[in-house]
Amino acid sequence: MRCLAVLFLLLALPAVAAGAPDSQPCDVAAQFVTPQKPLEPLKAAIAAGGPVEILAVGSGATTGANGVQPDSAFPYRMLDALRAALPQVAFDLTVRGGRGMTAEEMLPLVKAQVEHTPAKLVLWQTGTVEAIRGLRPARMRQVLRQGLDVIHAAGGSLVLLDPQFTRALRANTDVEPYETELQQVAALPGAALFHRFELTRYWVLQDRIDPERATKDAREAELARLNVCLGQALARYLLNGAGVAAP
Repeated sequence: MRCLAVLFLLLALPAVAAGAPDSQPCDVAAQFVTPQKPLEPLKAAIAAGGPVEILAVGSGATTGANGVQPDSAFPYRMLDALRAALPQVAFDLTVRGGRGMTAEEMLPLVKAQVEHTPAKLVLWQTGTVEAIRGLRPARMRQVLRQGLDVIHAAGGSLVLLDPQFTRALRANTDVEPYETELQQVAALPGAALFHRFELTRYWVLQDRIDPERATKDAREAELARLNVCLGQALARYLLNGAGVAAP
């Protein structure tokens, strides 16, 4: 139990105030930023000039936690990149969720927000908490399908984000069943999957971004680099899905 508690704290650590990713570029291979299907509601909203309503829901990595500024998390860095790429388009971002939340706990937040302000795009980061707690993967899939139905009925599309790669997560949990369920939901109409696990694993293996092995003094900058690069990659993924050439 103590091991899992330490693991959870590590995975839930949020981003800090973001800055430039120093000398390490955020460029990634096209496979990480190319959806397998177009994001039609996003495409239409961008073509109309906006406003493009985006809802990001997730646990601590998405919302920020532990007393740091939440607007340093990767959805806000994504928003920066989208606005820089398309300054003529109005993008609005709403972030919901919280540290340690499961998809089932997030579902009411998604329903309430979509009913209040229908989003053309919902980003749903999940799977990490479920894997750490050993919850039923099939239940997560059922919940995500319910959420997809709500999002689709409101005229939006869903982009799922799978867990972030860490050595601790790989060593202490079995992520594969949750990845399988996320892929099954992403195969449904109106849904897609941003492969955060494989992207962050690539950065670690290439010695580009690795908060786990950063020294205490360097960890803050490394987390900032991670969130900037993840936000930029996600923005490129969305622009590609909308048929817009990323700069």
